[in-house]
Order: sequence, then C-alpha cells, then structure tokens
Amino acid sequence: MLKDIIKKEILETITSAKFVFTFLLCAILILLSVFTGISNYRSDQKEYSAALALNKKNLESQTSYATLAQLGTKINKAPQVLGAIASGVDEAVGRVATVNIAYDPNLVDSKYESNPIFSVFGALDLTFIVKIVLSLFAILFTYDAIVGEKERGTLKLTLSNRVPRDRLILGKFIGGFVSLLIPLIIPLVLGMLILLVSPNISMSGEDWTRLLLMFLMFFLYLSVFFSLGLFVSARTNRSSTSFLILLFLWVIFVTVIPKLSVTAAAQLNRIPSVHEITAKKDAFLQQVQGSAQKQVLDWVNQNRPKPGEDPKAFQGKIKKFLEDFQQESTKKIDENNAALERDYQLRKRSQEGLAINLSRISPASALMFSTMSLARTGIDEHERFLASIRAYKPIFTQWANARMMRNLDFTGTGQNVKVVLDDMPLHKFEAEALSKSFVRTLPDFAVMIVLIIAFFVGAYISFLKADVR
Repeated sequence: MLKDIIKKEILETITSAKFVFTFLLCAILILLSVFTGISNYRSDQKEYSAALALNKKNLESQTSYATLAQLGTKINKAPQVLGAIASGVDEAVGRVATVNIAYDPNLVDSKYESNPIFSVFGALDLTFIVKIVLSLFAILFTYDAIVGEKERGTLKLTLSNRVPRDRLILGKFIGGFVSLLIPLIIPLVLGMLILLVSPNISMSGEDWTRLLLMFLMFFLYLSVFFSLGLFVSARTNRSSTSFLILLFLWVIFVTVIPKLSVTAAAQLNRIPSVHEITAKKDAFLQQVQGSAQKQVLDWVNQNRPKPGEDPKAFQGKIKKFLEDFQQESTKKIDENNAALERDYQLRKRSQEGLAINLSRISPASALMFSTMSLARTGIDEHERFLASIRAYKPIFTQWANARMMRNLDFTGTGQNVKVVLDDMPLHKFEAEALSKSFVRTLPDFAVMIVLIIAFFVGAYISFLKADVR
C-alpha cells in the first residue's frame, strides 16, 4: 500500500504544471550557475598565473636588496575549483597580500574592490540557487499537500477506504520529496558532466568526495523545508493560510535569523576595530624607528675607527652591527604585531563563533557554513591562509635583512647589486584536509537531521489527530 501511495504522489506531481515549471527553471538556473562558475574559475586561474609571473618579474628587476625588502613579495591566493559551486567569502575578501619588512601583511584586492557592482548582486552559484529558489519550490510542493486535499474532499475519501494514516503521511513525504528531487538531480548530473569534460579544470578524488557531501547537504536542506511544509499543511485548515505561514517562516529562516545573529554577536561580544589595532601597530613602529636612529648614532660615535685602522675592517664591523640591530628591531616589531594580532584574532574568532552558533538554528546558515567549508571557500580557510602569510613574514624579513645588510655600499659609488632569488624562502600553504573539513560540517549536518525529524514528527502526529472533515 505504501508503494502505491508513493507512486500516486509522484505521478500526480510530475504531471502537474508546477512540476514542469519547476523543472525548466531549475535546469536553466543550475546549468547557468555551473557555466558561470566554470567561467569565473578559468578567469581566476589566468589572473592567478599572471600575478605569479608579474611578481617574479618585479622581484628580479630590483636593483638592490634594500628596495626588494621595502617593496616586498606578493602572495596570491590560488582559486578553488569547488568555488564554482560555492563561492563562499572568496569574492568578498582579499586575494593578495604584500609581505615586506615594514608592515604586517593583510589580504587586499577582492573582486568587490576591483568591481563594486558584484557586491550589489552577489554571486550566482549553485548554493545560492538551492538556498533561495529550491527551498521556495519545496514550499510550493507542500503547502497544500494535506490541507489542499482536505479542502477538495479527496483526503476524506481516501481515508474512508481504510488507508492507514501513518502510511499515507509517509507516502506523501517520500513521493513528494522524490518529485522535488527530480528537477534538481537531472540538471546536477548534467552540470557535473560539464565539469568533467571542461578543459583546464582538474578535480581530484578528494574534490569529488567534497562535491558529493555538498550535494548531500543540498538534499538535507530541501528535506527540512519539505517536512516543514508538511507540518504546516497538517496544522492548518486553509491552503492560503498554510502558504502565508510557510512564506513567513521561510523569510525568518533564510534572511532574518542569519542577519540578526551577526548583529547580536557584535553587541554581546564587542571587539576593537581593525583601525584601532593598526593604530597601535603604527605607534609601536614609530617608537622603535625613533629610538633606532639614536642607538645607531651612539654606536657609531662609540666605535669610530681608530687612526691607522683598516677601513674595510670597520665596514665589516658596522655591517655586522647593522645586520644584528636590524634583525633585533624587526623582531621586536614582529613580536609586538603578532601579540596584538593574536589577541585580536582570538576575540574575533570568539565573536564569529558566537554568531555562527546563534545562526545555526537557521537551516540556511547551516547550508552556507557547510558548503563553504567543503568547498574550501569559507571563513576558516581564509583565516588559515592569512595566518600562513603572517607566519611567513618573519621568515622573509630575516632573509631580506640579512641580504640587505651584507650588501651595504660604503664606497659611495652607487653600484647596483645583482639580486639573487635562488635562496629566497617561499611561502607555503596546505589546503585543509577533507577529514578536518568534514568534522567542521558535522554540526551543520546534525542541525539538518534534527530539524527534519522534528518537523516530520510534528506533521506525523498532527495528521494522525487531524479532523479530515
């Protein structure tokens, strides 16, 4: 009997006008998002390769280690292939950081900076389509699933044939959800085939596993709104009332809760602004630079070459002093900046954690956090990349200071020194492993499953007790 109910639900749904409309719109939007994502990824790849080549050319063209140390090297963030599915925060945050001996590096040059119009409309990726469009279709498929039949009198007729209520509600859930997945699965399969055959796009086995987990999260997210629709439909007496309630709940879950969570976290856990931290760093830098000049002059006055002393010996002595002094001064600056940054990042992560935990009662937030983590385009991956750049900064500084002081020109000839980059330390960054990303998404999967169970149990109990007259 359950099998017959499921078949009936599927046949009634796929032969309806709303199914045809849903299928066509989903196919267009999903395939468009895949094409757009692939195009953006290719463009980002070209831009990334060109930026690496330009940075290397600029470093090699420097006439001295002093100018190289002041100019610094640029670290570019490589684009993520799964960013074509879930762009995350990658378009909003910076993509390149300059590492030099003077300032603490920060990521700048986001897509929104270079072209602010993108910030107005946002990215059209697959996650956005599932979060907004398909969740609305889930409501469209379920708002009258029970109350609509009650209004038409077909529910009373069905139950008069001694059809068990528990099997009827279960059959409606399974049949209706399968019907909703058809417009999603077919375009998704076509989109994955496009990804597979697209040139210049290479996906590893881990990438495919991440993609499958993202699809699983999509299905769970739609299940939440589908079971919510059944629950509301079983609790109301009119289809119009059911639709309005579901639309109101959709607005609360998808837009209000995520935004209110960020605002509430900012008020409950206040942190200093970035400008305050930068001002403290600049004040300490000026303090060190001011005292450095006096210390260098004092050393020179105390260690002037004696009559008859070899000038080359004095030049070697002052080079050694300046190298050690520069390394010590830079170390002080780096340690102060690191301490300020460490405290700021801890407080910021605490605020972010509070905002994330508050917003997780919304399935839309759980969907966004999980897909961003799996696609490696989330906040955590951004902070890991920035942390790796700041860890690289003292390594580059030590190398640049050493080369700069050893090649000081005391002859006054102004001869250029050939800059050799063979021994320059390179920035290294390892993307997060799948196991760690999956562990981070477990709370989001748990939220989805709990909501599905809660809404379905509510629909089940409400239907068993409902008066179908």
